[in-house]
Amino acid sequence: MLRYNLFFRNSFLLLDLLVLNATCFLSGYFVFTQNGLKFPFFWTQYILIVNLLWLFLTSQTRYYFTELTFILIIRKTVVIIFLYLLLLICYYLIFHDKQRTNEFFMIQILLQVFLIFFSRYIFIKTKEKIKPINYDKRRALIVGESVFPPELADRFSRPDSGYTLLGYHSYLFFGDTRKEVSLYEKLCQIINYAIAHKVSEIFLMDLPKENIDWKSLMKLAEENLIRLKFIPNYDNFFSQKTNLSIEYGFPVISLRKEPLEKIENRIIKKIFDIAFSVFILFLMLWWLIPFLAILIKFSSKGPVFFVQKRSGRNGKVFNCYKLRSMYLNEDADSKEAIRDDERFTPIGKILRRTNLDELPQFFNVLKGEMSIIGPRPHMLKHTEEYSQIVDQFMVRHFLKPGLTGWAQVNGFRGDLTGTKMHKRVELDVWYLENWNFYLDLKIIIQTLYVTIKGDKNAF
Repeated sequence: MLRYNLFFRNSFLLLDLLVLNATCFLSGYFVFTQNGLKFPFFWTQYILIVNLLWLFLTSQTRYYFTELTFILIIRKTVVIIFLYLLLLICYYLIFHDKQRTNEFFMIQILLQVFLIFFSRYIFIKTKEKIKPINYDKRRALIVGESVFPPELADRFSRPDSGYTLLGYHSYLFFGDTRKEVSLYEKLCQIINYAIAHKVSEIFLMDLPKENIDWKSLMKLAEENLIRLKFIPNYDNFFSQKTNLSIEYGFPVISLRKEPLEKIENRIIKKIFDIAFSVFILFLMLWWLIPFLAILIKFSSKGPVFFVQKRSGRNGKVFNCYKLRSMYLNEDADSKEAIRDDERFTPIGKILRRTNLDELPQFFNVLKGEMSIIGPRPHMLKHTEEYSQIVDQFMVRHFLKPGLTGWAQVNGFRGDLTGTKMHKRVELDVWYLENWNFYLDLKIIIQTLYVTIKGDKNAF
């Protein structure tokens, strides 16, 4: 089974490289050669960039180690294509040669996106026709005390799991329950059962609390060519769901799952932050911020930008940039804005309701102080106050603050006091524990929708 999956993963990679290079050459042939033009200067380096960019993204996201099922492959392909196009467009806008290259670029991108997704369909259909060799599967038995977790059953029952699962047995009720025998003897009976049924691996869950002669059990199993393995379950020792990971070869238990602790996920988020910010910069910031700056200057006296100390990741203080929406006042760093605040300038009311006052925070993102998506940063005074009265408030500072977040698109923005602030923190912590790239895209779409529709909590 391992050789079977390795064969398909390597084939998968070669197929993608073939599609990427073939589409580049086909696009170049139709746009340049057919029109009697020479290939532009940037051609060779562009082809190299396309290949290196794809290899970098797929290696960092472990794309070719995705379980070979159609839904999972398509979901990860959407992420890769999105990141790939963002970075490629940024590169193209900065370095491209203008001689008919716009036409070439559009044809190449359309061909690549279509053929990559089409090749996924062909790839999965081909894989389904070529079944794995049966002798490569290992017969397995799972033993435990508690109820067999359905997610574990699903994992072992998949065609590409590499196992044929013979069943789940409780060591408390195995064999003849009328006879009182020790737990060690019951485990020995289970191993003898495995020997009789040609089982090659036994997975033991819920380690018994009593002392067991594990060395003797291991010896009995290995003498009969059976591997005895353990699936730790520590949920009974903690009041909340735990997360087990391997760090430097050691099993580590943490009280919550944090997807962004993985380096590959942080790289994905970082790439998206930079690419999306550069895209917005070229699309609108270069002309919109100067235009708004003129309106702000005509609206009231004072600087265009409002810079305030905010709490960032791991409690690090940073300068958060905003377009000034208020008259100059002494309470700016201590008093939060409220509905119909008298401090708002005429243009400031519009900036606040449309979130345009937060456009300069894209520069915070490019500086690495903020992310596109994350918990909204608070004033230092509020961080100090809320950390004393709101449970898990500081947990949200494990992440970089964001321009928008899960709490904001669920209606918890603006003036939040009492239970509302508790709910905002709860949603921020949920985002921390459930991050994925699709969730970030969903939040961006919801933010755009709420901005266009109008948010009653925006003021």
